[in-house]
Amino acid sequence: MVLFLIVHFFQDYFLNYSNAIIRFNLWDTNLFFAVASLIICVHLKFFSTMKNLQPQLGFIYLPTLFIKGILFFIMFKSSVFNLDVLSTTERLNLIIPLFLFLGLEVYFIVKIIRKIDV
Repeated sequence: MVLFLIVHFFQDYFLNYSNAIIRFNLWDTNLFFAVASLIICVHLKFFSTMKNLQPQLGFIYLPTLFIKGILFFIMFKSSVFNLDVLSTTERLNLIIPLFLFLGLEVYFIVKIIRKIDV
């Protein structure tokens, strides 16, 4: 959640400083990435406590990326995917939080899986 606040307020500061306009709600998209990553990490931590699922955690994680993409499309179809062309600023304000939260998510998943292997 700290990363969510840092990312959002950095984006807000940058957009105000450069007078850029974003045609979708940054708070909602950033919140989606943060909550989705949190849910995935919590579920995989829970699954790691089940002995029969421990060897399959990596395979359980892979479909979550696909599911997260589908949910993002469904939730933001009217606000992001209805736009004909995204400006470079808009693209960066979607891609950067996506990769930051994905990186944090992978970091925690790797920690969970390594803890099991030890």
